[in-house]
Amino acid sequence: MNTRLEKHSELEATVVVELSKTDYQEKVDQQIKKIQKTARINGFRPGKAPLGMINKLYGKSVLAEEIQQMASDRLNEYIKEEKLDILGYPIGSERIESQLDIDNSDSFTFAFDIGLSPQFELSITEKDTLEIFKIKVTDKEVDEDIEHARKQRAQMEDAETSDEESIVYAEVTELDENGNALEGGVAAKPISFVPSMIEDKKLKKSFVGINKGAEIKGDVKSIFNNNEAVITNSLGIAKEGINDLSKDFNIVVTEIKTRILPELTPEYFAETFPGDDAPKTEDEYRARVKSNLEKYYENEASLWLDHEIGHLLLNNHKFDLPDAFLKRWLTSTKQEDYNIENIDEKYGQEREALVRRLIIDKIAATNDLKADQEEIIQEAKLYYLGMYRQYGLNLDINDSFLTETVMKRFGEQEFISQMNDRVIYRKAYDKAKEMISLKEKKVSVEDYFKHVNTHKHNHGE
Repeated sequence: MNTRLEKHSELEATVVVELSKTDYQEKVDQQIKKIQKTARINGFRPGKAPLGMINKLYGKSVLAEEIQQMASDRLNEYIKEEKLDILGYPIGSERIESQLDIDNSDSFTFAFDIGLSPQFELSITEKDTLEIFKIKVTDKEVDEDIEHARKQRAQMEDAETSDEESIVYAEVTELDENGNALEGGVAAKPISFVPSMIEDKKLKKSFVGINKGAEIKGDVKSIFNNNEAVITNSLGIAKEGINDLSKDFNIVVTEIKTRILPELTPEYFAETFPGDDAPKTEDEYRARVKSNLEKYYENEASLWLDHEIGHLLLNNHKFDLPDAFLKRWLTSTKQEDYNIENIDEKYGQEREALVRRLIIDKIAATNDLKADQEEIIQEAKLYYLGMYRQYGLNLDINDSFLTETVMKRFGEQEFISQMNDRVIYRKAYDKAKEMISLKEKKVSVEDYFKHVNTHKHNHGE
């Protein structure tokens, strides 16, 4: 058996595996004899058919299977022996033709294209500087959070007249240019909204101080601030139909609900922060709210720093990848997501993720970063905590149910590998923070989100 590597560039090569009859014949013969022992052939007792007949019936399929397996095994051995750092998995070569004529030859050639990982050095130093935000929580944020919590716990009551914070229920009908119901348009569709959330000041004002039964002409899209997702869900129409909607709707108010906010009492404080250390006074309650907000924004700033580090790593490491090979690999192995028509459009995101992964692996290798079992278990718990909280289930990290859920999945190698990767990513980002310079910057909540939104706009995020 002969195996060789033919490099086409620093990043693309072909592994060629050549098999002769002496390489595979013994295994083929063994398999044929194994089939003979159990074969049921008309005219012969089970296991008694002549070997020649078995070979005639099954020889080609056995040969094809054996040489394919031998070539695949040899390919994997060769990659390990030569310590080839590959990207993706080998695929049938487009550069060197495989020779697999079972009918006319007893020698076979298998050719596999591979993509090679680029060689690069880490390029992050203390000269790289990022800001870590210290977000100041003021009375304004505390007041807003308290008000939001009270609204969440508010009792809803029927109201005669609307105010800015009322929930207005209405039926809307699309109108034509003559002010009549548009044939085939939206008709008597129930919607609900809160006037204070309408950005159009004139339209907002028209829904304040009105009574049940009031009729107003207006643009329903403006009620929902032209938010496509909200419009499609509220009106039950396809996204493609939004642009065809008329600007004129007849809006008939069918019901008005007003929020009765709970009073700030010791009982309310205990409901909000249950436990022996529940706040007893409004000052204690406000202090607890502020403390929680400070922790929340501290975590926000930490997550944002990780986001910025991700950009820094990508910006500081520019290297080539075997792009043509990787596109072929994606379209051949992930056909449910990639095809010839969309690969150029979708490849950029895959490429960025791969570059980031290569940089993370480099940081981990350079600093000998590893994940032990306890770290993987803790990461899995954090993973499930986040998942459960999305469904409103708040658990302690040491909850027995959470631990049992995690341990059940520790028989799944793919899950363990996924959690291991998460730990390594976290450690690599923490290591990157030690390698660069961090400059503390105090900002208001408003300025923090202004910075984040500007960044996301500039990067198309």
